Amino acid sequence: MTAVVDCDECSGMGFLVRRCCCTDGGDRLVVDVGAYRDEAYAGCRVCGGDGSVAEVCYRCGQSGRRRAQLVVTVVNLDSGAAASRRLVPGRVVPQVDAERVWRARELVGELAETVGVRGLRPRWGRRRLDDILVWYPTSWQPDLPQRRRLALEAAALARQDFDPWRVYVGRSTETPSPAVPGHELARLCGLADLLHLDLVVEARHRHGWLLWQVRYDLPGSPVPRERHVAGAVDLASAVAGTTVASALRGLDERGRHAPAYTVRPVPTADVPRVVDLDRLARKVLADLAGDAPGAQAIWRDGRWWHTPLHPAGRVEELYERETGQIVQRVEQKLRRATEPPDPVWWGEPIAQRPCPDCRPGTRLRRCDCRRTAASRSDPHCPDCAGAGFAPSALRCSTCRDSGRIPAALTVTVTDLRRVSHETWRPMPGEAAPVVGHQPNGTTVHQLPTRWRLARHATTFGVRPADLSRLDEDWPLDQDLLDGTVTAFDPDVEPARQHLERLAAGLPGARLFVLAAVPDAPSLTDLLRLAHAVDLTAVLTYCDHRLDVGEPTKIQGERWHVGLAARDAEIGPELPLYASVELAVARCVEHLDNHLLATVPRDPEQPVPVPQAAPSPPPPDPTVLIRRLGNHYAGQPVTASFNRGTCHLWLAEEGVLRPLARAATLRDAVEALRL
Repeated sequence: MTAVVDCDECSGMGFLVRRCCCTDGGDRLVVDVGAYRDEAYAGCRVCGGDGSVAEVCYRCGQSGRRRAQLVVTVVNLDSGAAASRRLVPGRVVPQVDAERVWRARELVGELAETVGVRGLRPRWGRRRLDDILVWYPTSWQPDLPQRRRLALEAAALARQDFDPWRVYVGRSTETPSPAVPGHELARLCGLADLLHLDLVVEARHRHGWLLWQVRYDLPGSPVPRERHVAGAVDLASAVAGTTVASALRGLDERGRHAPAYTVRPVPTADVPRVVDLDRLARKVLADLAGDAPGAQAIWRDGRWWHTPLHPAGRVEELYERETGQIVQRVEQKLRRATEPPDPVWWGEPIAQRPCPDCRPGTRLRRCDCRRTAASRSDPHCPDCAGAGFAPSALRCSTCRDSGRIPAALTVTVTDLRRVSHETWRPMPGEAAPVVGHQPNGTTVHQLPTRWRLARHATTFGVRPADLSRLDEDWPLDQDLLDGTVTAFDPDVEPARQHLERLAAGLPGARLFVLAAVPDAPSLTDLLRLAHAVDLTAVLTYCDHRLDVGEPTKIQGERWHVGLAARDAEIGPELPLYASVELAVARCVEHLDNHLLATVPRDPEQPVPVPQAAPSPPPPDPTVLIRRLGNHYAGQPVTASFNRGTCHLWLAEEGVLRPLARAATLRDAVEALRL
């Protein structure tokens, strides 16, 4: 039986007619979110009141055909071996459970044994052993007539064509034993004390489920709304699925309206080596008695504080749908029944002034007409009609919708073992000499050493390129590292402009910086993976040494690492990452997307099924790439590697010009006779 079937979404037509989204809310201008009436809106901008629209089928990409196959691959990073299995109708008997779900564990285990993998590695994409490979309908049975059974299997496999290649990465050595949730929660508590944050364990009723979430918050932050809360069905699972990065994710939004205080040094409280999860869960559940929608346990100042959550009114949000209708969302607000005592590390409150460029609680932002003519509004402006403010769907670029601009900033730098807290406050008349000019003539100033975060790299034993935002997992920009500021307003001192531009919108006027080398596999591991699955690894490097001392230009070096199909055309890439480790970390984090991009779009072309025998490890190419980039300083150089060939290119005006081709990178570089 063929591994390609007609698309069940469009019946092989390549397009489909669907009900317009205006029918969800019915023939009315203002509709409730989630409402469904199956009635067309007469004034719909999409369907014109017809209720139906024709569109290209998004599932098959207008081809009318879909690939009914799935490939599972396991790669051993220690040996370079790879084994794959192609799943097509009738080829393999599905190993389904009682719910007709075929999970990855058994098949991955068979392939892992073939290549000698004894444990999978985390951080290589999103793959887990409990992933669902295929979900079969309840009508599927192994004893059905062959034609009917194969048709059901083909339809089930075709529904997985959005993710047709699953690659699992492991090693010959055993993986570390899984972390004990009680120890992990104790570690998160210790880090909360180190960073002066609250660790919140929250249980909340949502859609008939009781969900648990573990996160970091700033003291005084409001309780998040329902749609911002996701979690696990029990506390142990919530802790096991929580990392430092995930606990901090969204801190800027949750803490946007938290009170701003400086940080004063206090003795660190002793944290127990393990937290009794059962006891903690029982106390939280006790606060959920009655009709309480949720409860929290807050770790602050070395102890747990418990409180139920109570309703605190409702909030209404309105937004426009593409149909022209106004969607109304009403959510219940929650508050803590009792607030814990103020943290002992709170220092003095940080003064703040209202943002001059927005109106809090509205979508009014400073109109573009005020950015010229000495910031005076244009009475003939079509957007604001002279009011100076116009509605916008974007955040305020000045305060990021916090509505306030702090007069000071607390900077916390840590490697997750040690920490440094500083208060940045501009001093009148502070020296800030002019060190350059932007292309439009605007002056660039450099602030004194205390404003330059690059100095912390030496303290923590890392490179300036290894400093990143702890709560956003993104490198620090050059202005923060070097203390440079473009003075757009000549009437405001550079230090104040720099601080207000940086602090506005930060949670509690606090900046969290991680001083650590990215926790990522080595570049040679990534090259070995690429060779094992018969893909091309593409490295782009640019040496900016000629721009040293020029504050308006990029400093240091920049990298980009990606994967491509073996015979794919290599295009220019703009290297943005300040270290090769960070570039590899980003590539590995989005490995699934890189692999998906290498799968042929034509459903008639099969998904790759790589098989590889053990091979010697590839040499680290960074020294030779840097040598090449040093010769062509200021221009990105690109090297691509596959199983037998290395190509070198030079980027000139957005086009790659071939430099050399050889069996190895060393041979290619030596052929250039640099």
